[in-house]
Amino acid sequence: MPLPMFSVSSRQTYAAVWLRKQLVDPNWSSSIGAAAFVVFVASTFLVRGHAVPVAMIVVMTLVALSSGVAQGAFRRNAWLWLFGIFFSAWTLLGTVAGGPGYNISDFFNLVLLGAFFLSLSQVSRALSTRQILCIIAVAGGISALASIVLHFVSSGDLFDRLSPLGRGRNPIPGAGGLAVALIAFAALWLERAPGRRIEALHVALAFMLLVALAWTQSRAPILSLCLALPLAWWLEKRGGTTAVLVACGGVWLFITGLGLLEPVIKAMVCKGDANWCRPALRTEIWGWVRDQILLHPALGTGPSFRFQKVWMSHPHNGIFGIAMYYGLPALVAFGAMIGFYARELTRLGDRSLRYFGLASIVFSFGYMGTDLSNPFAFFNMHYLFLWLPCLLVLASKEAGARGEEKAALGGSDELRRI
Repeated sequence: MPLPMFSVSSRQTYAAVWLRKQLVDPNWSSSIGAAAFVVFVASTFLVRGHAVPVAMIVVMTLVALSSGVAQGAFRRNAWLWLFGIFFSAWTLLGTVAGGPGYNISDFFNLVLLGAFFLSLSQVSRALSTRQILCIIAVAGGISALASIVLHFVSSGDLFDRLSPLGRGRNPIPGAGGLAVALIAFAALWLERAPGRRIEALHVALAFMLLVALAWTQSRAPILSLCLALPLAWWLEKRGGTTAVLVACGGVWLFITGLGLLEPVIKAMVCKGDANWCRPALRTEIWGWVRDQILLHPALGTGPSFRFQKVWMSHPHNGIFGIAMYYGLPALVAFGAMIGFYARELTRLGDRSLRYFGLASIVFSFGYMGTDLSNPFAFFNMHYLFLWLPCLLVLASKEAGARGEEKAALGGSDELRRI
C-alpha cells in the first residue's frame, strides 16, 4: 500500500485552508473574539506594557474582517467614520503644514482607534452585555487586590499613594481603570442575578476596588466617579441627549473649577502640601495652554508638543488639550462627535449597557477636567473608560440590528445576545 507523500508547502497550504475555514465559521470567530477580549482586558489591568493589548486589538479586528462583522460596522454609524476621517485628515494636514508637534505616528493612533471599534463589533457579537461587564469588573477587582498586596510588600507605608497595576502604572490613569471597573459593577447591580453568594462576591470585589481607588489619592478621578454614578442613574431613567451633554459639560466645569480654586480651597482645609493636600499647579499650566492656543488657534501645536518642564509637560485638561494640540476647529468637531454619540446612547434599549455608557462618558469628562490631555493618544487606560464604552455602545447597536435582520430571515439568535 503506497504511503501518502506530503511536501512542506502542501502542509502549509492545508493549514492555511483549515485556518481560513475556522475564521469564517461563526462559532470559531466568536470564540476567538471572546478569548482575545478577555486577554485584552486582563492585560490592560495587570500588565504595564502595551504590546499585548494592542496585539489583541489586531486579532479581534482581523476576526471581525474575516467573519463579516466589519462590513456591517462600516455601513452603520457612518457618522463615526466621517469624524474619524476628519481627524485623520486634520492630523495629516498638521503634519504636512509643519506644525511644531505633529508627527505621522499621530495618524496611526487614529487608525488604532478605528481598529478598536471594529474589534468591539466582534466582541459584541460574541459576548452578552453581562459577560462583558463581568470581565471588566472581575479583572479590575483582581488588579485592585494584587496592587494592594504588592504595595504592602514593596512599601508598607499606609500614606504612600497606590500605583495600580496595568498599562498606566501611575496613580491617576490607574484610578481611571479602577473607576471603570466600579462602573461595570454598578451597571451589573441594576439587573443583578438572584443569589446571596453572587451578591456577596459583588460586594467583596466592589469593596476591594473602592479601597484601591481611595488609596491612589487621585482627587479628580474619585470626585468624577462620585458625580458620574448618581448622574447616570438619573439620566438612564429620564435624561435625553441634551441632558447628557449638560451633565458632561457640567462635571467638566466643576472639576476644572476646583483646579482653578485650588489655592483658595487648600488655604481653608490644608496645613501642608502632603498627600491629599499636595499642589496640583493646574492654574499655572493652563496659563501656558492659553498662550499656545492663541499662538496656534487653527491647527494647534500638534500632539507631540511638550512644555519645557520636567514636572509638568502637558496641559492636564482634555478640552484645553484638544484645543491646544489640534486647534479650535478640531475641538468643535470633538464636541459634535460627543453629541452624536449621546443621541445614540439615549436610544439604546439595553439598560445595563446604557448605564455603563452614561456613567463612563460623564466620568470621562470629569477626568478630563484635570487630566487626559489628548483623548486620541496612543493606547492607554483611557481606552477603558472613554473609548471602550463609547464604541461598545455603537458596536452593540450594530450587532443588535444584524441580529434582528437575521431573525427576520429565520436565522439563529446568536447575533442578538446584546
